[in-house]
Amino acid sequence: MKDTLLDQSKKALEWDRLLEAAASHAKSTLGADRCRRMALSKDLAQAREWLEATSQMAALREIPEPLPSLSFPDVHETLLRAEKGGALEGVELRDCSVVLTLAIEIGKLLARHVARAPLLYDLAEPLRLWSEAEGLKRKIDEAVDADGSIKDSATPDLRRLTRHAHDLKQTMRDRLETILHSKRYTELLQEHFFAEREGRYVVPIKAEMRGRVPGIVHDVSASGATVFLEPRELVDLNNAIKVADLEVEREVRRILRELSAELAKEIEPFRRALDVLAELDCIEAKAAFSHQIGAHPVRLNDQGHVDLKRARHPLLVLTKERVVANDIRCESSVKVLVISGPNTGGKTVTLKIMGLFALMVRAGLHLPCEPESEMALFQEVFADIGDAQDLSKDLSSFSAHMTKMIQLLGEAVEPSRTAPADGSSVTSLVLLDEPVTSTDPSEGAALAQALLIRFAELGIKVVATTHYNELKALAHTRPGFANASVEFDVPTLSPTYRLFLGMPGGSSAIEIAGRLGMDPTLLQAARRILETEDQAVEVMLADLQETQVRLSRELEQSRAARQEAEKLQAEAKALLARLESTEREERRSIKKKLMDELLRARVEIQATLDSLKQERTAAKAKEAKQRLAELEQATRRELESSGEPIPTERLQVGDRVELLTLGTVGTLLEAPAGKKRVRVRVGEGEVSVAVAQLVGRVISPSEKSDRPISGRRQVSPVAPDREVEEVLDLRGQTADEALDHLIARLDQAMAAGGPRLRIIHGHGTGRLKAVLREYLKGSPYVATFRPGHQSEGGDGVTIVELK
Repeated sequence: MKDTLLDQSKKALEWDRLLEAAASHAKSTLGADRCRRMALSKDLAQAREWLEATSQMAALREIPEPLPSLSFPDVHETLLRAEKGGALEGVELRDCSVVLTLAIEIGKLLARHVARAPLLYDLAEPLRLWSEAEGLKRKIDEAVDADGSIKDSATPDLRRLTRHAHDLKQTMRDRLETILHSKRYTELLQEHFFAEREGRYVVPIKAEMRGRVPGIVHDVSASGATVFLEPRELVDLNNAIKVADLEVEREVRRILRELSAELAKEIEPFRRALDVLAELDCIEAKAAFSHQIGAHPVRLNDQGHVDLKRARHPLLVLTKERVVANDIRCESSVKVLVISGPNTGGKTVTLKIMGLFALMVRAGLHLPCEPESEMALFQEVFADIGDAQDLSKDLSSFSAHMTKMIQLLGEAVEPSRTAPADGSSVTSLVLLDEPVTSTDPSEGAALAQALLIRFAELGIKVVATTHYNELKALAHTRPGFANASVEFDVPTLSPTYRLFLGMPGGSSAIEIAGRLGMDPTLLQAARRILETEDQAVEVMLADLQETQVRLSRELEQSRAARQEAEKLQAEAKALLARLESTEREERRSIKKKLMDELLRARVEIQATLDSLKQERTAAKAKEAKQRLAELEQATRRELESSGEPIPTERLQVGDRVELLTLGTVGTLLEAPAGKKRVRVRVGEGEVSVAVAQLVGRVISPSEKSDRPISGRRQVSPVAPDREVEEVLDLRGQTADEALDHLIARLDQAMAAGGPRLRIIHGHGTGRLKAVLREYLKGSPYVATFRPGHQSEGGDGVTIVELK
């Protein structure tokens, strides 16, 4: 049967070799066979679904729970025999049990990971719906051992018959031992052992002595020196053993027929399960192959847009340690991409990458390129690569190529005629390696131009390699055409395999010939023969490519420099973060030291107050309170010294200021210069504050909002001379922060002579409330404390009565 154009194209692209590489990852013969016959979708939605299924299988391969090995036997022939009423052998039933076990395990695993692999879960639906699978497996496993033999415990009758046969054989062995050690047989035996022949027990007798032992000869040794004889005294027992074995065998056959009949009832769901397992094995092979070649899923479109980032030929990845990656971009508006450059530069490799990628996405295979890439879905892929000479039909290379082009034009028209009504551009992809060669260059170039223009008019995407300058010029001047070139390092005579988009490349044939050692005079003659215009074009292309190479290298250097700068910036940020952390630790250490000093002072003052209460001297009490207030103020100044004050006369409207009397931060609404009081916005309200009570500071990011400064007295934004209730709101703070603020507020309350303090801590987990109340039990300032009444905030509030 003659190959179609698609078959020929697959051969040119080595598609079968790629499928074989994927099939090598399959665990079953059915899965491997499915890989080798991998279907190609022409539907965009289906192709996306197949790619997603491969991605989901790749995700399942990464989960901690091991994925059951999809290694299972092909039991299609077994099922067919059972369907026809045949009795299966134990080994065949065992293989069916293996399939059943795997089907049950896979169904359960995919049900557990439905969120991770919903497509695979849907695919495995026949496995979950097969309600009889576990019952059938249990029946087989109860009767058939792992080696395929029937268990003695399969049925009560088989157990009884097997035990009876065993007892008879044990009796036979005892009699044989007696015979072997009796004096009567001492001279008759060739060896002291017994054997089995034709299912009957015999003893080895010397050939010349066989007349002295009545019995039946069942075998003779190769030398003829020994006959294997069944003594007459053992005939009846051997007969009994034979009958017992036949009864066992009859029961085994009955069990096998019964199990085969049970299996025959489940033929269709069993076949569906086999099909699902084979498909899952194929998908897992795709995922494993994807991992092997470093591939990723890509976006798909039906607009003919190709944007491949760092694309690599999948078959080269399998065979070479280092493969040059290239960016291949072909906008949907570009119908024809013309790739030029020297021989061995990688033009054909680029063609094959495009062709293989176009087939791979239709089969649900990931592509060896960056995940940000995008590939078009082409309904048909045609490739004319390599020598098409057909000696059997007496066709030259040119004639064979032309015959293929005529056939291709006829077949490639059809997809454009069946384009969807929504206007999306579903196209074919045509790959042409040096179109229209092996003929007169002028005529060949003209014919090649006409051919590419016709393909473009038909809405077909074409990628073609060429040495024709006419095609390079066509790609430069005609809308819908674009140039690309491959780089060749002439000084080293080595291709770099790098692809440059947007510019043509020169052939460099004369330069390469010179590097290979051709006579310089001959090269000079070639340059003279080369037409001036063509020579100028070659020089121009060489200069352009040199410029492109230089710019590319500079771009790489810029990228490297940017990456280095980003790395240094990250290191600087990390260093700054460490320094800030160290600074915060030092500040916390200083704060703790000052708070310890304040606590000692508080104990001293409380002792003084206690003695004053006994003496009841008002002047002394006032003096003690004044001392405490001064100490507290001095300590607070030390704690807040990290913020650098701004002179009042430099403050402007909009500056952030600290209000000492209110213990909060606000925004100036008027400049304080020459005024005794100014208006300040605090939160949503506005207060009038004496200029003397303002401190301008550089506010840290944590103090940007108009909220009370931690540990300060919290009051409503009203005039400072108005009586306010002592309230301490500690919600949202850690236990350590809240405890610091409570201690500071108790100092303030005692210094101000306040009788009561209302602490708001909320409910939360209860830890903050417990820590605060535990401290209040031992505070020298506290007379009593209690939870708030319902009207006061309930148990989310603690009311403190001060001494």
